[in-house]
Amino acid sequence: MDATREGKRAERRRNQVPSVAIVGYTNAGKSSLLNRLTGAGVLVEDALFATLDPTTRRAETSDSRVYTLTDTVGFVRHLPHDLVEAFRSTLEESALADLLLHVVDASDPDPEGQIAAVNTVLAEIGAAQVPELIVLNKSDLADDATLLALRANHPGSVVVSARTGEGIDELLPAIEAALPRPEVELTVLVPYSRGDLIDRIHKTGIIDTLEHTGEGTLVTARVKPDLAGDLQEFARG
Repeated sequence: MDATREGKRAERRRNQVPSVAIVGYTNAGKSSLLNRLTGAGVLVEDALFATLDPTTRRAETSDSRVYTLTDTVGFVRHLPHDLVEAFRSTLEESALADLLLHVVDASDPDPEGQIAAVNTVLAEIGAAQVPELIVLNKSDLADDATLLALRANHPGSVVVSARTGEGIDELLPAIEAALPRPEVELTVLVPYSRGDLIDRIHKTGIIDTLEHTGEGTLVTARVKPDLAGDLQEFARG
């Protein structure tokens, strides 16, 4: 399983597909959130380590950039070192991600304790420096005072209910804004025989303008450096 996961990660890296890992304390609602965001059929169970194998699903931004969402094993306080080792391949999805969706059960009696416990494990697996977006889940069960306090303590956090769908319309653009953005701006005239390049621009770049001409597709876009290299021969202006 280790080899299979690494193979999939390597393929995503080659394709320059940004990755988002869903992390959080056990029973925070990570699998439910993945289901809500992608329609994935993931086991939802109120049990310790209900998610034992990372489940990765494809998602798209509003401008058609592709990224992946991965559900990970739930964290607990004082996670024993041998257990961290046992789940290392699962937990590594977090350290290799471009963004962490840190899901918090806002209805729990001690949500700040959950956040601290998760951050401890993230530090142990080398994921402390990965950009993080805190998602305050179970808003339908949490009291307003707790939500206000959590939002004050964690600026930029998003309040949602994976069960009802509340707040998902705010979460999606927040994820999109936090994803790494392609950095090379170019204008290219791509012949129609190279539709594969146009497909890559759609999936991993940000298109500013696109026009179909007699000679090919004229595109102004921002793309990753490796794709910019493949497009160099078609550069214009």
